[in-house]
Amino acid sequence: MKILLINGSPRGGRSNTLKISRAFVSGFDQCETEELDICRLNILPCRGCFSCWGKTAGSCVLKDDMDMIRLKIRLSDIIIESFPLYFFGMPSQIKAMTDRCLPMMLPYSGKTGENSEVLFHELRDKEMKKKKLVVISSCGYAETKTMYPSVVNQFDLICGKGGYTSIFCAQGELFFSGMAERQSKAYLALVKEAGREFCETGKISGELRRKLDKPLLSPKGFETVTKGHSEWFPVNSEQIINTSDNIQE
Repeated sequence: MKILLINGSPRGGRSNTLKISRAFVSGFDQCETEELDICRLNILPCRGCFSCWGKTAGSCVLKDDMDMIRLKIRLSDIIIESFPLYFFGMPSQIKAMTDRCLPMMLPYSGKTGENSEVLFHELRDKEMKKKKLVVISSCGYAETKTMYPSVVNQFDLICGKGGYTSIFCAQGELFFSGMAERQSKAYLALVKEAGREFCETGKISGELRRKLDKPLLSPKGFETVTKGHSEWFPVNSEQIINTSDNIQE
């Protein structure tokens, strides 16, 4: 079984969400895993020309690293999209990649969406339906319920409800702040168990899902920790540049 882990964080290997995604993958047994850092790749923005639905059906006119990404997706059994929540949505790098996956879909045929399970765009390659998509994301808020509607709605429309598996982790800052180390380790152990279950059954059980959905700390506890929020981040432009070193190499 081949796993493609797509890291959509601009922080590259320093991503908090990537820690969670790697914990998930560590629960798989004897699988071939490949990681892609989107921010290191050349992905041009979609032009909205719709040539991939017409003149060059199934093929994008833009030639960049997306050709390689689409090929790797086709050759993988499980695709994991790993990204932090940026302003209540995807970071721009993975949104650009998502837009450029349009050639893999058939044109819109006038569906209204009255059926909640409807797929507005059917997959061009029927073999793609055998693949499993996992979306893993963390945010810096106290809970996830009110933070992820836009992400959930987008994937529901692309994949259909129930067409993918998601893990959304609140309080992601705890993974790099050094605070709540015991809770962070316990959470990563749960994520590894979720990976093991997913490998064996293709889903995450209800009981384990409830544990994963529970924030690491209470809202009050997280508020206390985040009072020192500014100390965890660069405070001037020079530090910001140094923090971003080598991401584009």
